Amino acid sequence: MMIRRFLRFAFPVVAIAAGAMFLAGCRGRHCGWNASPEEKADRITKRIAKRIAKELDLRPEQKTKLDKIKTDILARKADFKGVHAGLREMALGQIRASTVDVAKVNQSLDEREAKIKELRTFMVAEFVEFHDMLDSTQREKLASKLEKLERHCR
Repeated sequence: MMIRRFLRFAFPVVAIAAGAMFLAGCRGRHCGWNASPEEKADRITKRIAKRIAKELDLRPEQKTKLDKIKTDILARKADFKGVHAGLREMALGQIRASTVDVAKVNQSLDEREAKIKELRTFMVAEFVEFHDMLDSTQREKLASKLEKLERHCR
């Protein structure tokens, strides 16, 4: 009976203390909530690049090319975010206005479409570079993994 009371009290206290120590230990290492978006993106892309290299059995020169592609895409991250920047404010401003400024809306959307076309061209070029670095067995392995992932997500 005494042990049961002790465990009812001690277990939650120990669990809370362990959780607090875990979160406190994570604080200085730029992980979890304290990491900047750039650090989180870098950690995720490193993990993905490692997994791709392992799954496709990439050679060292292919790993170097994959790192270059990753770096090129991350360098354009601000451009990808910039496509949507200001769209919400523009829409809210037009909604609050007494009349819709059609020319301003069209100009804003035309600028976004031009940026999207530029980014599409960039991404297609990066995809071609990635495709060209793989041999036929690696491409087939990647295609089968993507098909398996698609079936899994349905």
